[in-house]
Amino acid sequence: IAKENDSISEDIIKNAVTATEDGFMTLVRRSFGIKPLIAAMGSCCLVGVIWKGTLYIANLGDSRAVIGSTGRSNKIVAKQLTKEHNACKADIRRELKSLHPEDSQIVVMKHGTWRIKGIIQVFISFSLTK
Repeated sequence: IAKENDSISEDIIKNAVTATEDGFMTLVRRSFGIKPLIAAMGSCCLVGVIWKGTLYIANLGDSRAVIGSTGRSNKIVAKQLTKEHNACKADIRRELKSLHPEDSQIVVMKHGTWRIKGIIQVFISFSLTK
C-alpha cells in the first residue's frame, strides 16, 4: 500500500497491524476448541519501517524498540524509542478500569505483577513513533 501510494502514514501502518491481528484472532477462534489456552496467550508486535530516510516504529504490548549509536567515547549508547503497553503501568490500569467499570477484577496483582483478568500483562494499545 505504501509503494502504491508512494507514501507511508500512521493509518497505513495501523491497517497492516490490524490485518495481522485479525488473522491471529481467526487462528485463535479456529483453535480454541482443541487448544483452549490459546485464548489466554498474549501477543506483542513491533514494526519498523524506513521510508525515504525516516524510521517509523509501531508497537503493541510489551514490545520495546531501542536504537543504538556510538557516543562521545566511542561507546554504544542505547535509546528507547517506544513505550511498552502493559498492566504494570498505572495509566494502562486506569484505562482498563474506565473501559470496564462493571468488572472489579479487570486488573489484579498476581505473582507480584499486575495482570489483566489475572492472566496476562499485555494490553492492546497502538503507538507510532516517527
